[in-house]
Amino acid sequence: MKSVEAWELRGLKIFCLLSAVLIILKSLVQSSQLNSQPPSAIALWIGACVISLLGTLYVASRASRARYSVHLTVAMGAIFIGVLGNTIADSLAWMELTGGELLVVGDLAHNLFIAFDRLIILGVFLARVRAVLIWFALCAVSPISGAIALAFENQIYLTADPNVFAADNNAVYAPIFFQSLGHTLFAAASLVGLTLFFRWALRSSIELEKSKENYRRYFSPEIGDEIENGEISIGQSSSRTTEIAVLFTDISGFTKLSEKMDPEDVLDLLSAYQTLMVDAIFQHKGTVDKFIGDAVMANFGTPRSHGNDAQNAFDCGVLMNQKLDAWNEERQAQGLPVIQHRIGIHFGKCVVGNMGSEQRLEFAVIGDAVNVASRICDACKNFDTNFLISAEMAGRITHELPSEDLPNVGIRGREGSIDLVKISTDPLVG
Repeated sequence: MKSVEAWELRGLKIFCLLSAVLIILKSLVQSSQLNSQPPSAIALWIGACVISLLGTLYVASRASRARYSVHLTVAMGAIFIGVLGNTIADSLAWMELTGGELLVVGDLAHNLFIAFDRLIILGVFLARVRAVLIWFALCAVSPISGAIALAFENQIYLTADPNVFAADNNAVYAPIFFQSLGHTLFAAASLVGLTLFFRWALRSSIELEKSKENYRRYFSPEIGDEIENGEISIGQSSSRTTEIAVLFTDISGFTKLSEKMDPEDVLDLLSAYQTLMVDAIFQHKGTVDKFIGDAVMANFGTPRSHGNDAQNAFDCGVLMNQKLDAWNEERQAQGLPVIQHRIGIHFGKCVVGNMGSEQRLEFAVIGDAVNVASRICDACKNFDTNFLISAEMAGRITHELPSEDLPNVGIRGREGSIDLVKISTDPLVG
């Protein structure tokens, strides 16, 4: 919701700045008529303008998310005081000119909603519908009070005859009056509609940004762009069986290591480690499938194949070890213990697509290849290495690193045996 709050805050500042501009323009026009105004009207007019201007400028410069409601109230209150003060000042000036009596003339009816139209348009910058409705109510105080005053004047009447209207100041020209009223109602309805539309558009934009963040979290930037552009579908209908490379990595001895650390330090350690691993995954066009405690699961070949998925997965594993070595050098310089990890990679068939229900969907891969890759990662501790791949994987890649074939290795939880290959990348030994 931070995007909503940011838009509300910007809208409030724009609302205040535009209001301040209107106040200044009104003051410039009114100042030319001060010589003909009575002192009481001048004092009220100046006071209302000063309060209104100071209030709007204060909110425009100090508005914050934490006190949005307070600043919104101050802004609307300051402008309302300015409008009401000007209306009363005009009434006082008219009464002074007419010997103390407020003479209501037909022309007044035509001008009831002029200021209303100009003021309510500012409400488009108030993102909250409730705030817009309150702003409507405040802006309507002056024209409604004027309309009530007109309703109790017996000499006021409507006419459609332009000759009668021209001859009698108490006549209200019906076409102009109803046209002005219609424009006002249309402006009010349009503003409510625009506010609702902008609110919907803003929330839709936020949902889109959340989706983009999810893409960026699990897919490499290149794949994220393709998904956003509609070049790749990850909908439920796109679930399919395909051959991919699955990579698992986890921290060796993590349970024993974390027992001696504060929870906050454990989280920091995991975050730093996973950041390095994810960076390596994305550099080789992989997809982060999930985090399982200290383990990271990634796959290469989803949501689409790059043609060399096995090679990408292997190169990613090599880079993971290089990144871990560099990180351990930094940790040793800081007097921190060296972190060791294990990597296991297998290539095989998996079902790829959205899994779950309508309420909770997750893009994932399932299949025997996932289980085998996880077991290969666990098997590293049995062969004094941190990097094992399956023979199926090895047959699809090229490399010049020292390696050792490990035939007929039993995999826990799986019948039969599997051929593995031990890879040496000369990791840092603490």
